[in-house]
Amino acid sequence: MKAITISIINNKGGVGKTSSTAIFAELMAFLGLKVLCIDLDEQSNLSMLLKCYEEDSQRVIDGIETPEKYNVSDLFKYRFREKEEVKQLIRKTGIENLYVIPSSKRHKNTLTYIAANETGNNNIILRKALAAVKEEFDFILIDNAPASNILTVNSIFASDYIITPVRAEGFSYKGLRETIETVAYIKEEHDIENVNFLGTYITQVETNTKIFKELRETYNEELGIKFLNTPIRKDIKVSEMETIFQSLLSYAPSTNAIFDYSHLLLELNILSKEKADMLRSAIGEAGAEAC
Repeated sequence: MKAITISIINNKGGVGKTSSTAIFAELMAFLGLKVLCIDLDEQSNLSMLLKCYEEDSQRVIDGIETPEKYNVSDLFKYRFREKEEVKQLIRKTGIENLYVIPSSKRHKNTLTYIAANETGNNNIILRKALAAVKEEFDFILIDNAPASNILTVNSIFASDYIITPVRAEGFSYKGLRETIETVAYIKEEHDIENVNFLGTYITQVETNTKIFKELRETYNEELGIKFLNTPIRKDIKVSEMETIFQSLLSYAPSTNAIFDYSHLLLELNILSKEKADMLRSAIGEAGAEAC
């Protein structure tokens, strides 16, 4: 069985894409699912969270020296598509069942590498690479930069589903609309049916505020079933996780974020019944502790 591939996308930054990717991946790995994360952001925050970030020297960034280990930048630079080529990019994290293709500072050159190569289809570089290893994983999660460029297009082409986190403010909503329009355009322009917009959810919210209630009503009216009912509440533990680069499940397993993301994962309806029941059992215990 091939992995289900999900892109977490919003053209606006600061909406929780990286923390969402990391927490979804942790929960899936906890359930015994084999998960591969792809860090497509040159800021490399996901790589740092998963403790697989490696600093590039300036000579490596400038292309004077070859890096000791390949990462996502090299995937695009050399257009890897054979299994052994792609497997050399994958790093095992300290979390059982969780793997990552990391990013680093040299990833800022990736757009230049893609533009310089005039042969082949630039839209499907990532899809071709992941096709070589999809049978080895249950899920592949792609963390995207806050941008709309050829890397985002590659992410969409490689995916089965798109999900979009938003915050309770207008700029984030604008990013959501742009994401939906981009996915629709790519599907129509390139006649692809494999990728679908799975839904959007609100992050970092205080659920008793007027702005949250108004925005939730707007999303319900405009998106219908594509608006996911589970909000992710503000949780200082998530900020602490991002500061100390530690797994949230190991750092604060009973925190609100774990409880909310678990409910959201169940709402996405992408788990088998066995895994969904396992997660329901786990959050029943976590929810009791949190209360």
